[in-house]
Amino acid sequence: MSDVDLTQIDSAGAGPQWRAATEQASAVATLLSARDPRDIDLGFTVSGPIDGPSAGGILTVGILASLTNTPLLRGVTMTGTISPDGSIGEVGGVPTKLKAASDAGFTTVVVPEGSFLGTDAEGNQLSLEDFQATSSLTVVPVRNVLEAFTALTGTVYAGQPISPLSPSASSESAMTAVTAGMQDRLAAALETAPAGTDPETLDLASSALSRMQDSIQRHDLPRAYGEGAFAYLRLARAAGAASARADISSRGFDTVAAELLQKTRDLRATAMTARDAAIANLPTKLEQLIDLPGALGWATFAIASCDGLVEDLPLATTDEALIDAARILGEEEVGVSNMLTDALVVLRAMPSKTDVDTVSVRGFIDGYTNLLTRAGNANVDYYTTLAGTELRADGRFSNDSMSASVAALHDTLGATTSPTTMEESVSANATAMTYFVMSNGLLSGAQSYGFTIDDADMRTSVYATILDTAVDSGAATVESFAERLRNRGYTVGAPLWSSRWGTSAAIANRSSPEAANAAWIGLNETWYDAATLFMLTALTAPQK
Repeated sequence: MSDVDLTQIDSAGAGPQWRAATEQASAVATLLSARDPRDIDLGFTVSGPIDGPSAGGILTVGILASLTNTPLLRGVTMTGTISPDGSIGEVGGVPTKLKAASDAGFTTVVVPEGSFLGTDAEGNQLSLEDFQATSSLTVVPVRNVLEAFTALTGTVYAGQPISPLSPSASSESAMTAVTAGMQDRLAAALETAPAGTDPETLDLASSALSRMQDSIQRHDLPRAYGEGAFAYLRLARAAGAASARADISSRGFDTVAAELLQKTRDLRATAMTARDAAIANLPTKLEQLIDLPGALGWATFAIASCDGLVEDLPLATTDEALIDAARILGEEEVGVSNMLTDALVVLRAMPSKTDVDTVSVRGFIDGYTNLLTRAGNANVDYYTTLAGTELRADGRFSNDSMSASVAALHDTLGATTSPTTMEESVSANATAMTYFVMSNGLLSGAQSYGFTIDDADMRTSVYATILDTAVDSGAATVESFAERLRNRGYTVGAPLWSSRWGTSAAIANRSSPEAANAAWIGLNETWYDAATLFMLTALTAPQK
C-alpha cells in the first residue's frame, strides 16, 4: 500500500496548467472514491504536448471510474474544468470543441451546464434544444463530477436519497436549542450594534430575525438557524468595520493597527484553546470522532485567518485595509465563541454507537490528513499556475486575507511532525481539512465563480448560476453519501445539520444583494461536511 501520489504527473510534453489540473483531478477523484487513500497510487503517462485545464473534468471521471472498476462508454467525451468541490466549471470555445468531437467520431459530448453552444443565423444564442434540433451530436450538460460520471459510464455513482434523512430525538433537541440560542444572539447583536453599522446589514439582520420565527413555527430548524447564522456573521463583520472606522477617526491609524494586531494574536490563542479543549474530550465512538475535525473548522479556520492577518496587518497602509481586517476579526470572533460551540453541541448530541479501534482508526485518519494536505497543495499549485503569482500577504485584504492564510496553512502543515497520539492525529486532520476548504475557496472563487469583494463588503459572482449550482450539487453530494452511510447502519446527524443550514442560508438569500455572500457560507459548510462523510464512508467500507 502507498500514499496517494499526486506528484507523478510531471511528464515531458505536459504543460504547467495541465499538470496542475491533473493534480486537482487526482485529489477530487480520490476523495469522491471514498477509498482508504493509503491503498491508492496514481500515475500518468503523457505521450505528446498538452496543456490547459479543460480536460480536468474528464480526467476526474476517468480516475474515479478506474478506482471503482467502472468501464467508460464508447463514443462519449467531455470538456470542462474541475473545481475542488467536484463542480464542473466553464470552458471557452465549446462550439469548436463540439465540432472537433463530431469530426472525431464521438456521438455524445458532456459539457458544463450553461455552456455557450453557439448562435443561430440571426445571432441569437442557441439553447440546448435548438442545438440538438440541428445536430446529430448529443450534448449532455452536467453540474458536477457525479453527474458527469453517470453520463460517461451509464452508471449512477451516488444518487440522492428518495426522502431526506431525519434526525434522532437527541439531535433534534440539540438543534432546537442552538436555533433558539442563535435567535437570542442575533436579537442582542442588533440591539448593541455600534453607531455607524451600515443600515443594509441591520435590515438584513432584522428581517432574518423575523423569518427565523416563521421557520421555527414551521419546525424548519435548518432554515431558521441558517438564516440567523448568516445574518449574525454578517452583522459581526459590519459591527467590526463600524467600530474600526470610529476608532481610526478618534485615535489614528497607527494606534488602531497595533490594537488590531494584538486582538488578532489574542483571538488566535483563544481559538487554539477552544480547539485543544474539544480535542482533550475526544468522543469515544467512531461517528462522533470522525465528525470532530469538521466541527472544529470554526476554530481552525479562525487560527488560519489570524495567521493571515498577522502577516497582512503590518503591510496595511490605508484606513480601508484596517476596516477590512476588523471585519474578518469580527466574524472569526463569533465563529469561535458561538458557532464552534453550537457545532459541538449538535455533534455531542448525535447518536454514535460504533466502537473505535484506536490503532487502525488513527492510521486511517493520518492517511486522510495526508490526502487532504496533498489536495490542498494541488489547489494551491493550480491557483498559482493560473494566477501566475505565489501566495503572499499584500496588506490589502482583497480576498479576506485568504492568500496569506492559505500560505500560512501550507507552511504549518509542511512543518508538522507525524502524530503520535489520537489527539494529535485529530488536531492535524482538522488543520488539513481547513487547508483543503480554504484552498478550495481561493481556487474556486477565482476560477469557477469569479468572486470579487467591493468596498462595502459585498461579494459578487460573475457566474451566479454556476455558483448556485455548486451549492445545490454540493448539498446533493452530502445527502447521497449520508444515505450510503445510513444504509450501512451509521449515524451522520452533525454533518447533515451543518450542510442543511448552510445550504438553507444560501437558498434563502438568492436573488438578493447578499446572494454570493450567503452562497460562500453554504459552500464552506458543505465542503467540510463532504470531506467528513468521504472519510467515514471510506473507513466503514465493507471489507472485500
